[in-house]
Amino acid sequence: MPLPPLAVFDLDGTLVDTAPDLTASLNHCLARRAMAPVTLDMVRPAAGHGSRAMLKLAYGRAARDLGDDELEDQVSCFLAYYEENIAVHSLPFPGVVAAMDQLAQDGCRLAICTNKSESLARHLLDSLGLSTRFAAIAGYDTFGVRKPDARHLTRTIEAAGGDPARCVMIGDTQTDIDAAVNAGIASILMAGGYDATPAARARATQVLDSFDALTPELFRKLTCERRIAT
Repeated sequence: MPLPPLAVFDLDGTLVDTAPDLTASLNHCLARRAMAPVTLDMVRPAAGHGSRAMLKLAYGRAARDLGDDELEDQVSCFLAYYEENIAVHSLPFPGVVAAMDQLAQDGCRLAICTNKSESLARHLLDSLGLSTRFAAIAGYDTFGVRKPDARHLTRTIEAAGGDPARCVMIGDTQTDIDAAVNAGIASILMAGGYDATPAARARATQVLDSFDALTPELFRKLTCERRIAT
């Protein structure tokens, strides 16, 4: 029996708008050091790149030194607070649940490939009632490699029991698109995410402004074109 097609989603900035709760976690850590809070707009471009990137950005904007010891202490603070407050304001992006429903009804499996830890990814998806939709949920620590390493994506596909020849990676950053390119699969860049840079746009197979355009017809078109091209 042939393997089913597979849609692999990034998590932060693609499937779920997590920036509000990430910003709250960052500001909790900054308050410990009597630093001014940062705004959601300041955090959003870095929100998909992890706690270290967000902390370095905030300290840099405040012209404050951030040594290795303090960075590790603040990362621990960030993650502890975030785990306790992971879905206070985080919500799926508009249209994404309907798009997943359409893909699933068309026979497509769904998976998550995120540079979040697997435990936090599962905790977030559980909190939002989304976990059962996915055949695999892979974080940076699931296989010991992370995007843009192709193995993070290819092993997610394998874990989900999907067909690599009929797979599309859906993300919002160059990291996601580079992972897809490295794995030789089609990609969709969601332009309304956190960091849809010109380089990411140039490398993506398709750029979408909203999930309303992520239809089964588009999915089949992209995977068909990829098979013809290879």
